[in-house]
Amino acid sequence: MVRRIATAALVLALGACATTDRVTLLEGEAGHPVGAIAVLGKDGTETVLDAPRMQALLGSETARVRTVDKLDAAIGPLMDSLPLPPASFTITFPNAGARIPGDQMQVLEKIRTELARRPGAQIEVAGFTDSTGTEESNNELSRQRALAITQELRDSGFEIADEDAVGRGEYEARAALGDNVADESYRRVDVIIR
Repeated sequence: MVRRIATAALVLALGACATTDRVTLLEGEAGHPVGAIAVLGKDGTETVLDAPRMQALLGSETARVRTVDKLDAAIGPLMDSLPLPPASFTITFPNAGARIPGDQMQVLEKIRTELARRPGAQIEVAGFTDSTGTEESNNELSRQRALAITQELRDSGFEIADEDAVGRGEYEARAALGDNVADESYRRVDVIIR
């Protein structure tokens, strides 16, 4: 969410540089709400833009706000040049296992398809466990799960930096459920593509 707001603010700042007399809040990414931006007037008053196509006209003591029906034609190419939003995938594992289950191969195929759309994307692979077993064994198991997915993607020709494949152990499960609780939703690998 913070990243989306920062992206919207960056777009607005770039737009403001191109036309120093106004700033416009653009639509949010598909499926995500629009962010917000504060515009300070010369007199120190603050005006908040928090709806799509709100525009503040600058240059007077206080910012004048209006909603525009049609965006400047130059914004389209700017928006088209922004990177795709992150994509997240989850691959689940059986209890105490690090071998990729056959029923999860379709998720790997979706990951491959997404990576093919994003040349040069950063790939983060994080393995997790539930809170059964020892902390040490869960750290190793989560690392083995992350490495299994990483190797599968590397074998398909995708580059993943060693530091982007990590095991996170049982910490998330233990914080949410307590110690020694079996829960299959924590036996997983999350793959985030940016």
